[in-house]
Amino acid sequence: MDQAQREFLVEIEELVEQMFADLDALRTTTKDGRKRRELIDLVFRRVHSVKGSAASCGLETVREIAHEFENLLDEMRAGRVAVEDDVIDACENAIVALSESLSLAASSVEGPSRHALFEQLQAAAKGKSAAATETDAQAIREQVPTEIWQTLTDPEKQRLASIIAENSPLFVVTASFELADFDAQFFRLKAKLAEAGEVISTSPAVDAAHPQQINFRVLYASDGDLSAIVASVSDFSRVSFKEITIARAERSLASPSGAETSPASSPSAATPVSMSSLSNFVRTDLDKLDRLISANDELLRTTASALDLAMSQSVSHSVKEELHNLNEQIRSSFMSVAEDLINLRLVSLGPTLQRAARAGRAAARLAGKEIDFEVRGAEISLDKLLVDAIADPLIHLVRNAVDHGVETADERVTAGKRPRGTVRIEALSEGSQSRLRVADDGRGVDPLLIAEAATRLGIPVSDPPLDIDRSLRLIFRPGFTTFSSATDVSGRGVGLDVVETMVEQVGGELRVSSEPNLGTTFEIRLPVTFGLVTTNVVVSDGNRYCIPAGQTLGIDAIDVVDGSSGANQLRQVSLRDLLGQPDEPDDDSASQLHLITCQFMDERAGMSSQELKCIGIVVDRVEGPQEVLVRKLGRHAGRWYGIAGATELRDGTVALVLDLPRLLSSQL
Repeated sequence: MDQAQREFLVEIEELVEQMFADLDALRTTTKDGRKRRELIDLVFRRVHSVKGSAASCGLETVREIAHEFENLLDEMRAGRVAVEDDVIDACENAIVALSESLSLAASSVEGPSRHALFEQLQAAAKGKSAAATETDAQAIREQVPTEIWQTLTDPEKQRLASIIAENSPLFVVTASFELADFDAQFFRLKAKLAEAGEVISTSPAVDAAHPQQINFRVLYASDGDLSAIVASVSDFSRVSFKEITIARAERSLASPSGAETSPASSPSAATPVSMSSLSNFVRTDLDKLDRLISANDELLRTTASALDLAMSQSVSHSVKEELHNLNEQIRSSFMSVAEDLINLRLVSLGPTLQRAARAGRAAARLAGKEIDFEVRGAEISLDKLLVDAIADPLIHLVRNAVDHGVETADERVTAGKRPRGTVRIEALSEGSQSRLRVADDGRGVDPLLIAEAATRLGIPVSDPPLDIDRSLRLIFRPGFTTFSSATDVSGRGVGLDVVETMVEQVGGELRVSSEPNLGTTFEIRLPVTFGLVTTNVVVSDGNRYCIPAGQTLGIDAIDVVDGSSGANQLRQVSLRDLLGQPDEPDDDSASQLHLITCQFMDERAGMSSQELKCIGIVVDRVEGPQEVLVRKLGRHAGRWYGIAGATELRDGTVALVLDLPRLLSSQL
């Protein structure tokens, strides 16, 4: 696949994510007919753009899906298909198919047959429901001025019927403008009117008695306060409003289900909008960006070394001071450039979290469960490689929470809970590290149920019965499932072990905590890829390590002879002991050690109930603060217990960056 095709794929993927967001908004917008029509029209334009882009780069399957999807949306826009749940489900299936086909195309893999999807879309498009009967249409024609009715296109008539079905007040707005600047004035009036309602159609006319003026009749609908609307256009001298009263038939003018219908906009509305032309972004290869980050870091160290060498020479005090100031300015500039370069790698977590929530809602509908999905931390940005890597594991954890965690409404009521369950999908950022959590308020992990499943699968379980820790370890066993038969979502034994493997492949770690009848929380701990972190460089057993400055409260000297320090009341632990290093030799000439007071979250009580803890770490020596570029340690980083990453210090030596909460977990 060449560069042009890759760029097309990225652009189409962005449009697909936007479609998902629009469809989510459409599901929740049930009373605002105007908003629903705008959303359907927006999705139609995006699909039209996808179809055009797919055809341009030879993605035939994507083009076919977009074409069938576009046909359904066109019927919805024209008001001939009611916007009901099954229709929205068909739309969501089409978007999912587009997303899957794009992923397969990026891997040069031929996708499966989409005949079943096409049949679903075509069936939905054929389930037409006219927005108005002939009797209803006659009632509308009798009230709308003839000269306006005759200018309406069929889509505009459908749109008018939809608006009337929603009982929205209807007006004929008459305006008159000077011929010299009528176009600018008229568009300004339309924009004002559109702020509080919908402009259905416009009809220009010339008054023979006033040849220097041009008149307009605007068919306009609005639920807003008429006096406020009139006031908003008061700077136009010749504008008047006349309300049209429609003698409505007994039947609703809307579809039998009462769902709002959508308009077909003017021909210009169907013109595809190029999203790339509206953005001020360029795309780049991540490998090139990585090399640029590394080159910037190397150039910083080389420049700093040159300045250090210059300051070590025999120069006057004023020159040395000037060199020192120059050194600080250059270092600050390089760090600023490095931070900007690193930020170029970051993408928002929002689309990935929303995608997981959509997968959860689909699984809940399939399982017949009532579940609310909460998304938190969508504003957080992560390295694109990590976001891409954890998307599928996150979706699997959400589906697992739906299928295994949250009970049915009847089971929840019996257990004394509210009928609707809750699944929370959240992202947290702590310094250079990030975490993703999927938490539910369901049944939790039941050791008895785990033991029964283990016995059924031929896994020996010793007496006494399993405790919660052993149960949590078992659920990660390959092939393990508590379901006796497979469902559409779970039960095939391809589950948490795969999720754990996928997370570990990017250097992350998967953790779980659970309480029976209260719920389960899965947490994905993600490694740092690139990150600028202010640290304190310390020495232990001749090796240098970095401790994040955000976790450091203070540094005190300790007298080796009597062990006294300014923090005697603080619990202390030696960094040598934490790292498994030998005790300091007796003949060590150093007369003082250093005690670093550190503060961090204690997670022993569970991921949902954290508290701050303070502890003193005894180190051989403290070299001082440095702002460093932290790098990941590869796919096995999660197994480096207590290590967050590595960095190259100013003198070119490599130091490990410590993950204090994890390193100290056994000491608390």
